[in-house]
Amino acid sequence: MFFHAPSSVSGSNLMRMLIDELGGPKRVCKYLDVTERTVWRWMAGAPVPRASVLALYWESKYGRSQIFTDQVNEIRLLYRQVCILQDQYQKAKDIITGLRAMHAGSANEPLFEELPDLGHQQPPTFDADATPLLPHDASAPIQNAPPAPVSPRATQAMLALERTRAAARR
Repeated sequence: MFFHAPSSVSGSNLMRMLIDELGGPKRVCKYLDVTERTVWRWMAGAPVPRASVLALYWESKYGRSQIFTDQVNEIRLLYRQVCILQDQYQKAKDIITGLRAMHAGSANEPLFEELPDLGHQQPPTFDADATPLLPHDASAPIQNAPPAPVSPRATQAMLALERTRAAARR
C-alpha cells in the first residue's frame, strides 16, 4: 500500500506551526478531542503523537494542497487514457470501414453497423474555478423513449443468435 503522508511530518515545531495556521490551541483541542492543556504541553515541547500531527497536517494548507495536486494529476492521467482509448477506437472503426469497403463480409459485420461516434466535443479545462460546460444538445433523458432504430441486418443477426441460444438450451 502506498502512503501519501510525508514521512517527515512529526515533532513539536511542526505541531506549533500547524496549530498557529489552524486557529490556535482552542480550535485545535476541539478538533483533536483533547484538552487545551495537552495542546499547550505539545507546544512547549512535550512528545507529540504522530497521529495528531498528521490529522492537523491534512487539515492545513499543505495537506490540502497535496490532496488537490494528487487529484489534478489523477484527472490528467485518466484524461490521457481516455484520449488513447478514443484513438484506438477510431483506428479500429477505420479498419472495419476499410474491410467493409472491400466487401470482405464477416459473421459479425451487422454488429458494427451502429458504431457510436465517440468524437470529443470540447477540450477540458483543469481550472479550479471552471464550471463544466454542457453540450448544446444536452437534454434530460426521456424515460419511456422507444429504442433506437436497428438495421435489418443487425436484427437478423440477433434473431439468429437467439435461435442458436434456444437450440443450445434444449
